Amino acid sequence: MFARSLRTLGDVEEANGGAPALRRLAARKFDLVVLDLHMPLIDGFSVLESLSAKGALNRDTPVFVVTADESQQARIRALRRHAIFLLSKPVNLAMLVSLAESSLKKAAARATPPPPDEAQPEEPKED
Repeated sequence: MFARSLRTLGDVEEANGGAPALRRLAARKFDLVVLDLHMPLIDGFSVLESLSAKGALNRDTPVFVVTADESQQARIRALRRHAIFLLSKPVNLAMLVSLAESSLKKAAARATPPPPDEAQPEEPKED
C-alpha cells in the first residue's frame, strides 16, 4: 500500500519483516526508509537501533515510522532512536507522499554542491 503510493517519487523496495529490512539496509544506501514499529521477529525499534549505530550505512537516511501504537512512550522511543516523522495508522497516503517528497528534496539540496560564487568581474590588468 505505501510502496505503491511512494513509487510516484522513485524506486521503492519492500521488506516483509525486520530481518529482511536489516539485510537490505546493510547492503545498500537508501534515500528514505518507511518503517513499521511492529513487525515479526525483529521489530521496528531494533531496526531503528541498527540504523543509528556508528558506521551504519544508512545512519543519515531519514526514517518515517508508521505505527498503530498510540502510546507516547513508543513515539518518544522511536524519535530518540532515529525517526524523523511518526505517522499513525491508518496512514493518510497523500500526507506520506507529501512528507516523503519534501524530505527527498531537502536531502537532494544538501547533497548538491553550491554553485560557484558569482565573483565580481575581473578588473582589466595593467601592463
